[in-house]
Amino acid sequence: MSVSMTPRLRAWAAFGRNDLRGTYRDPLLVMLVLAPAIWTIGTAVVVPRLSVALAQRYDFDLVPYYPLVVTGLLLLTSIIIVGGLAAFLVLDEIDAGTLTALRVTPVTLASFFGYRAATVVAVTTAYVAVTIPLTGLLPSSVVWPLIPIGMVAGLSSVVTMLLIVAVASNKVQGIAMLRLLGLLIAGIPCLPWFVDSAWNLAFGVLPPYWAAKAFWVACANGTWWPYLIGGVVFNAAAGWPLLRRFVAKNT
Repeated sequence: MSVSMTPRLRAWAAFGRNDLRGTYRDPLLVMLVLAPAIWTIGTAVVVPRLSVALAQRYDFDLVPYYPLVVTGLLLLTSIIIVGGLAAFLVLDEIDAGTLTALRVTPVTLASFFGYRAATVVAVTTAYVAVTIPLTGLLPSSVVWPLIPIGMVAGLSSVVTMLLIVAVASNKVQGIAMLRLLGLLIAGIPCLPWFVDSAWNLAFGVLPPYWAAKAFWVACANGTWWPYLIGGVVFNAAAGWPLLRRFVAKNT
């Protein structure tokens, strides 16, 4: 088994080195990498002060809405950032002829996508599991659920990546797609917070909904794991046709 895995591991290591070079060579990608840290600090500093100001001036308690604020600023934003970053790296590799070169190597396109999907899920999970507790806005009981919730958010990042590379042919088109998806991914999935009925499940057609809903239920000490199962199933169903389109474009 170790013999058969060696070529794949070597290929994944090569892909990783190429990612690091590609990311730090492009200022736009550098900003995407640093954005979660910037927003985490901003959220931790600004939101408590805003909460005090609203309570004093308008007698409005923002604290019950902290899960919603964190969802919009960090959870959903991590999905669009990591998905967009991965899509830009893939588009760079397409421009550089990397995917074309894979056809004459033992490394398959499936192995390439496996690496890309695994790193996207891992990075999104790390962003979610690290940045949200650092804000200090939520109880410690939410920390451990953030790991599986982050993994489901990572699947939404993979779908985001596939949406961009399935439509865009270059980075310029990718940026346009990222802007278009920004509201769809980081904005609209916040709306179910205000729908206090089973109708909020209608927002489940949006892949990020499931991670957001699981997070809200976890914050309320409810049973959150069924939404993770729904997220895995829906994201897989949404990503499969996009993956097939991506493979068809690059084979």
